[in-house]
This record gives sequence, C-alpha cells and structure tokens, in this order.
Amino acid sequence: MPDLPAPDALAAAKDAVLNEPAESAVPAPALIDSWRRSRDALGVPANVRDVPHVGEELLDAHLLEMMRSPLQRFADTLDGTGLGLLLSDANGRILERWVGDRTASAHFDKVGTFRGSVLSEDSVGTNGVGTALATRSLVQVRGAEHFADFYQRAVCTGAPLLHPITGSLLGSVTLSSDISPGTELIRPLLQTIVERLRQHILDVETPASRQVLEGFIQAVRRYSEPVVAVGQNGLVIQNALASKLSPAQLQEIQEACREAGAPQGLPTRVTTESLQLQLTTLADDNHVAVVLETPHRSGRSTAGRTAPAGLPSLGLVGRTPEWLAVLQQVARARDEDGPLVIAGEPGTGKMSIATGRPWSSTSATPAAPSDVVVDAAESHVVGTQAWLAGLAQHLTGTRHLVVHGAETLDRAALAGLRSLLTHAETAPSVAVTMSASEPAEAEELAVRLGGGRVVWVPALRERAADLPELWNSFARVHAPGAGMVLRPDTLNLLRGHEWTGNLTELRLLVSRLAQSGKTGPVGIADLPAALRESAPGLTLIEQVEVRAIRQALQEAGGNRARAAEILGVSRATVYRKMKSYRLIG
Repeated sequence: MPDLPAPDALAAAKDAVLNEPAESAVPAPALIDSWRRSRDALGVPANVRDVPHVGEELLDAHLLEMMRSPLQRFADTLDGTGLGLLLSDANGRILERWVGDRTASAHFDKVGTFRGSVLSEDSVGTNGVGTALATRSLVQVRGAEHFADFYQRAVCTGAPLLHPITGSLLGSVTLSSDISPGTELIRPLLQTIVERLRQHILDVETPASRQVLEGFIQAVRRYSEPVVAVGQNGLVIQNALASKLSPAQLQEIQEACREAGAPQGLPTRVTTESLQLQLTTLADDNHVAVVLETPHRSGRSTAGRTAPAGLPSLGLVGRTPEWLAVLQQVARARDEDGPLVIAGEPGTGKMSIATGRPWSSTSATPAAPSDVVVDAAESHVVGTQAWLAGLAQHLTGTRHLVVHGAETLDRAALAGLRSLLTHAETAPSVAVTMSASEPAEAEELAVRLGGGRVVWVPALRERAADLPELWNSFARVHAPGAGMVLRPDTLNLLRGHEWTGNLTELRLLVSRLAQSGKTGPVGIADLPAALRESAPGLTLIEQVEVRAIRQALQEAGGNRARAAEILGVSRATVYRKMKSYRLIG
C-alpha cells in the first residue's frame, strides 16, 4: 500500500477540494468524492461541532440482537489493542460499541461516539462508518482524511454489512482507534469479520434458526433478565444483559440446552453450576434460556442461603463504562466476606444496585422476596438497642440484607452493627448504602464496620450518555403511552445540566411533566425555566472534556496543578475550562 502524503499536504489537498475545483491529482479519488458529498451536505468542516444523537426508540434492536453474539466474541480479543468496535444500522446510527481497554473507551468518548450517535456522511462528513455505508465498500479513513476537525487524531476502518442473499444494506461494522502506525493491517482483519457475519446471517436465515430468533425476541420482550438462544450448528444469540455472562457461564447454558429433555414449548427450571435458568425447548437443538439468578458463592457457610435477587443488577438502566463497572464490582463482591458498602451522592441509585431492581424513595417499592431492607434512620425512632435487636434476627435468616442510609447511624449503632456482622456465623450477604460527598467517607465507614468492599456509584453528570435510556425508562413508568421522548436539542441541554439531585432529580422532572399532561416529544420550552437557564447545553465533545477534568481533579484530590499534569495541559487551561463549564464559582 503506498504511503500517505504528509498531514499538511493532505490537509491542503482537502481544502483545495472543498473550496475550489481540484485540477491536479490528489490521493484517493473516492476520498475526494466523499469530501464533496460532505461539503454539499454540511458546508465547511467547522460547521460540524458535535455528533448528533437519537433516542433508544429509533435503534434497530433486531439487528443488534442478531449480531451481538459474534461481535462480542470478537470484541473479547481486543483487550490491550486500543481498538474499539462499532455496529451501525444502514442510516449510520450506532447500535452498540465494544471496547477492550481504557484507551479504546477514551478514544470513543473523545470523538463523541456512543450508542445512538449518528455517523452518516450527511451528519458528520467523511468517516469510517458513514463513508462505508455511502460507498457500500470497505474504507479506511485516517487523520486529516476525515471531514470533521475533531476526528483529526482518529483512524476508522469500516465495512458495509450486506445481506448475503438479497444484497440489501443492513448496516456497517467499524474498527476505530487513535491514529498510529500499522493500521493498514486492520483492513483484512475487518474483511474477515464481515465474512463471518455474513455466514452468521445465512445460519440465522434457515427455518430452524428463524424459529430460534423469533423465540429469542419474544423472550426479550417478556423478561428483564439475560436471555440466550441456542440453535443448531453452534448458533448463539444473546441480549445486552447476557453479554455480562462469562464464557464459562455461556458454556454452562449450551450444555444445559444439549441435555434438555423437556417437552417442546414447556418452560422448565434448570440449575447449572453457577446459574438458575428457565429453559424452553422450541424444537430439536433449538432452545431459549432465561437466566433467573446467579447463585451466591462464598467462603463462608451458605447453608440455606439464597442469592440476592437480581444481582448483578439485572434490569437496571445504563450502558456507560462507569455504570457497568459498578455492576461488575457488585457482582464480584458477592464472593467476598464482609459487608458491601455502596456509596455515592444522594439519588445516584445506590438502593437500586443493592436490591438489584429499580428503587424509589418516594414510592413504596417492594423488596424482592429474597431481600430484607432495614432503614438505618429507624434507629433514632425505636432506639439503638431495639434497632440492633431486630437486625440480629435478620442476620440469622437466609435473605439478602440491605441496610439503607448508614450515614444516619451514630457511633454506638455503628459499633453494634460491626459486632453483629463480626460474630454472625452463617449470616446472609449484607449490603450497606451510604450517601456521601466523596469516596473517603465510604472507606471510613467500611473500616468502622470491620472491613469489606466499597463501591462508589457515579453521579448522573458523570454518566450523561445514559440520559436517553434513563429518561425513557422513567417516562414508561410515569407517562405510559404519552410518547414523551426527548428532542435532540433538549437532550443536548440536559447533558450539560449539573444534576445535583442525580436520578431522583431526573425522575422528578419526568413525573412533573407527566402530571402537567405533557404528551409527545419534549422540547426545551417544556422544561422548567430554572433548568433552561442553568444548563449550558454542552456538545458531546465538551461533555467529554468536563468528564475528563472531573476525573483528573478526583485523582489529584482537588489539586488543579496536579490535574493539569494528568491531563497534559497548563494549569491556566484547566482553570479557564472549569470556569467555562461552571465547575467553579
């Protein structure tokens, strides 16, 4: 492959194409055509300031669920490569992104690529996703070859996903990373991936496989747990929640399906080494498995003990790396001794994580049959001694125990709780939630309780990419059928809001709109005046900057000079951006 021209020469060539007819030959004629299409749609590159985003309701769940298993298997090999993987629909809307390491995650965050981002050529110009769709051919777009300026340090290799029989355009598959040498080898790798996906489509197109796919889709609509369909010739289809299962657990499910002897269409309970399944046989070698529970395993005695329902937090909303990391930490903590301290700012979803199901302090949210929830504030009503006596009874049972609001406990109550946890011989698993302003407070609580893992739940402003899914989830509860979806400009404004009340504040906003009788798409004018005036309406790229500054300040313990070193910029730049983004007064 010939060497690319120097970046300055390439940029000059692009300017020549965009600003006046180019008479002389320049690299890649197909690239020139793409630049011209981008110019016709968008004008000049400076017009592209951020990446558009659409709501969950516009994403093709069918294509994603069909492609998730083979793409997940490939994504598992990307660890340490800095490469990220994208699946889009035929309109350039990103259905899912997979990352193998922090480098790849930071790359996608930096260029504003999330689930729901729109990367068609007429949205952001020349890029690996949109240009592959526009040309229906495999392309690699490097650095200055991109139309938009914020892609200048990226290399994107994309290929169209064509139906192997009809030739219709289904979507695209793209590998992307920060620009680096040797990326030419990505082209044949991606071609191999696409060929395997085309074979996967052929497998799914067979009558028996179509039956599996239909059964799988019905199960996904009925259940909020992980769902895995197993068909002939090793065909596996799984939903998003099932992607958190380990390869060993997927193997357990496949073995359970092979050994299934139940009549067709009759759901049966099956227990494997680490899973509780509801297994339905559709036909010979075609099965759908719903993962009901992951049994608790611990070094302590577990006689008569049941797992905390729903862990690892099945059915909870969120796909950002920060949120998923918390769920994984909680799942791992089940196998450890000592209480699990779940801490974070008020309203971040600590009780939802602790119980494994959506929880609201403003409504009577029932605990799962396998949960006992004890409110720490009751110790001030009934007295510390009576409160501890009731807690001691729960610790002799088998149900998962959640102590809610430990920040309200005084020293005597904490000392008593520690004593009970230390001397309980066959205690159930215990989670303790705490509202705190910083992780150090949670660490201190864990020490007072005699040790245990601490999980810090991120604030809503730190997982702004989850806003569309969270909004839709609350809207389904408070205004079913009202069609209260967010307009893109409204979503952009909400992403820049501080959300000091976190999920509680967001839920209250949706509830009040529903009570006002609002129906249809939600525009900026529908929001409260105070919110419209306070939110700066950040672009996706600006949101990435805000998150990076906050993370650097957290690592630096609030020291701006140290945060500037972590970010690789001057202290003055950090201060200026903090003022601009209203991170300081």
